[in-house]
Amino acid sequence: MFAGLALVLAAAILVTSVVMWKAADDRRTQVSDRAAAASAASIIIEKMLGYDYNSFDQHTREVSALLTGGFRNEFVQAATQVVRPLAIQNQAVIQAKVSEASVMSTPGQADVKVLLFVDQSTNSAKLARPQIDQNRVILTMSQTDGRWLVSKVEAF
Repeated sequence: MFAGLALVLAAAILVTSVVMWKAADDRRTQVSDRAAAASAASIIIEKMLGYDYNSFDQHTREVSALLTGGFRNEFVQAATQVVRPLAIQNQAVIQAKVSEASVMSTPGQADVKVLLFVDQSTNSAKLARPQIDQNRVILTMSQTDGRWLVSKVEAF
């Protein structure tokens, strides 16, 4: 009788240990994924919001490779039809730098939302000195083929 009870107790301890190990492993993976998504978001937004009018077409190609879904097409269309003509007309050179990034997602979401504080320094033929703009954007990051890519951008 005591042997049977000991066996049941040992099995319960083993099952509990496996469940706790799996939960801890899932949390580690989630934390790692969130950190990777935030890092990728910071790199991508600096590339997306920083450009030189002399190499704008190359900029658009490089950035579009970091986007996914319908947002890729939206970006390319806006970049080529709206931003490019203005960048060339104003001879704009813009540098973007992320000052802060924070993950906003909740557990269980497939995508990761990242809030970014981005400073842009604009130099152009129409400005006497560089203009600094402080932007706040939310990037929705989606994991595609093992890479974190931008699937949505919200500016506010």
